[in-house]
Amino acid sequence: MTIGNFADAIQHFQKSIKQAPHFKTLELLGECMLLSGSPLASIVPLAAAVGLGSNEFRALYLLAKAYAAVGEHRNGLKYVERALRIKPDFKKAQELRIELAADLSS
Repeated sequence: MTIGNFADAIQHFQKSIKQAPHFKTLELLGECMLLSGSPLASIVPLAAAVGLGSNEFRALYLLAKAYAAVGEHRNGLKYVERALRIKPDFKKAQELRIELAADLSS
């Protein structure tokens, strides 16, 4: 994943999830899918990461980004606001909230 080989990383994360689902593995799988240009496919693993994790602001932020990428700005705003309630100083989430709020008001 760190060298940009998302296809292999996705395969490894999927194999790992089948053996022992963990919120961080699901988060990383969703992030790989998002970074590889598959935002719609990333929503399910990211939502699962949010459901399994406890106060996982990063998974919430990534889920917001995925929703924004597929044009679901209202859902994106909902999840980025949840991320910011957990970590108010999360700069990228603050920027995404501004962007999504502007998209919804136009």
